[in-house]
Amino acid sequence: MVDALYRVVDAEGLDAASLPRIARELGATTGLLQKYFRSKDELLLFAQDQLVEELTASVQAVLRREGSLQDRLHDALCAIALIDDAARARVWLAFAARAVANPVLLQRHVEGAREIRDLCRHVLEAAGLDGGEAVGLAALVDGVTTQRALEPDVMTVEVAKRVISGHLAKIWGNG
Repeated sequence: MVDALYRVVDAEGLDAASLPRIARELGATTGLLQKYFRSKDELLLFAQDQLVEELTASVQAVLRREGSLQDRLHDALCAIALIDDAARARVWLAFAARAVANPVLLQRHVEGAREIRDLCRHVLEAAGLDGGEAVGLAALVDGVTTQRALEPDVMTVEVAKRVISGHLAKIWGNG
């Protein structure tokens, strides 16, 4: 169901993601969806939680790998920025835009942003660097994600990696 929602949001926008439209995308009935979700808002909250879980799992896997902290943080930030999946970046952006007017989505978005900042702060401090740089890294990731969503031909995977790598090199003092 979540993948169907993502496909509809990517192709037609969040406003098009009604229960009947998602059901059509699944080849199912609206009644089947209503067994799990009473409303579009419930489905959206579930889908946003799923996206956060996917990103969290990706980041945790990257951080458990061998390698320098700088390289692992780079790869974690690339995962968070969804640089390998411009369609998912568009879904993230749609949720972020909707969060402006939806207090529950906003709270979850803010909690996710806090987790990203905390992750960055932890890695920076583990490397003996200024954890205060975490706010800037989180903002950088948001900008890269937004550009991947809106202009994937400009903010390509390679450009996104270079932008993140260049910023980390400055923080680490090797750039």
